[in-house]
Amino acid sequence: MNFFNEISEAINSGKAAVLCVVIGAEGSTPRKPGSKMLVFADGTISGTIGGGSIEKQAIDDALAIMNSDSPQTKAYNLANDLEMHCGGRMTVYFEPLAAQPQLVIFGAGHVGKALAKMAVIAGFRVIAADNREGIFGSWPQGLAETYEMPFEEAADKINFHSNSYIVSTTYKHSFDSEVVAMLIGKPHKYIGMIGSKRKVELARKRFADEFGLSLQQIDSIDMPIGVPIACETPEDIAISILAKIIDAKNTTNR
Repeated sequence: MNFFNEISEAINSGKAAVLCVVIGAEGSTPRKPGSKMLVFADGTISGTIGGGSIEKQAIDDALAIMNSDSPQTKAYNLANDLEMHCGGRMTVYFEPLAAQPQLVIFGAGHVGKALAKMAVIAGFRVIAADNREGIFGSWPQGLAETYEMPFEEAADKINFHSNSYIVSTTYKHSFDSEVVAMLIGKPHKYIGMIGSKRKVELARKRFADEFGLSLQQIDSIDMPIGVPIACETPEDIAISILAKIIDAKNTTNR
């Protein structure tokens, strides 16, 4: 597979990885500037920056920054630092590959559909799930990856990752609580639930008493979801929700 295709595949699949590129080489070194390597979360690699001690150290350094948002540059003295006989110096650039932001919507009604349309424009990959037969029939083709099945099955099939933003906008208040309780343990950067202040009060009690969520978990749920604007239509609500998600995305990426 083409190396750049592998980078694209890692990003699109949400697989954690770090791109390592040799950007400087002095003296005798095993690889020259431009040599590339991908390091995955399990320590496996694709490509090489030279093998031996330098590659082992680079893998360790890549794993250390795997889930960060900040690229780094490290310089290595192959003789003094790594006891390699070639004795030169190498500088390696490390860039964690952030997965494309993924919006996962549980509930494909009017609000869910409006949110999906707007989220695509904002650069999100959209995934939507609903347990109602035929609910996605009115959705534009290709708008989202859809799961028309019980919510529990969809939760098992969807590939959540550290750049997932989860929203519950189902057609029953009880479903929203159940969905959020089911998804709180999945990898995510944001999770929120639609509802009135009264519904949120009841949900907080249910999360603690029925689902056994900790106070920290409950406080991490954005509810009621959205920024406080005067909303009347599903599109208004979707704008409010998306604004909050964009704020969470850009704040955590600073």
